[in-house]
Amino acid sequence: MKAPELPPVKTPRSAAETFVDVTAKLSLVMAALAILWSLFQLVLVTVLGRLDVLDFTQSHGLPVPEVFRWMEQHALLLSVVLLAVSVVFLAVSWGLLKHREWGRRGFIIFLVLVALLNFASLPLIHSLFDSMQAMFPAEFLQTVEGVNLRVQLDTGLWMSLISGAITAIAFAALHGWLVIKLQRPDVRALFQ
Repeated sequence: MKAPELPPVKTPRSAAETFVDVTAKLSLVMAALAILWSLFQLVLVTVLGRLDVLDFTQSHGLPVPEVFRWMEQHALLLSVVLLAVSVVFLAVSWGLLKHREWGRRGFIIFLVLVALLNFASLPLIHSLFDSMQAMFPAEFLQTVEGVNLRVQLDTGLWMSLISGAITAIAFAALHGWLVIKLQRPDVRALFQ
């Protein structure tokens, strides 16, 4: 009688393989969520496109800052761009999971771009708070309530700038660490 064959012994996965697979799977989940959010945003922009939100705001005596006008005028384009970037990120994450060199390189490019965009968005915080202050009439800002509002807006501005800077630094450190790990020889050897 012939002895039963034992199943092949699985070789243990290397730390590099585990790192790449976990990173790719997490990125796939994030990309899928970004695509769902982008689709939701497209539907919302299409529905709200039938309503003139800025006209409604102005009819109630509130001035509309230029930033909000620009965002409303380009809402559909911004939503489509976000969807396209999310789909590209999904493809790059899939390439990373399948150990394709283009996936590794594309993922590194995304890491660097996101880190840079986090820092580039910091000045937008200041313009957002300026826009919020511009929504109130100058006469109101001279009253006691207006002075209190300006103090609150200034406090909010500094809190937002500090937390935004800390977040940008933290993401830059994380993304830098990931880029360094993806450049290591043992990780690069996995990619074709």
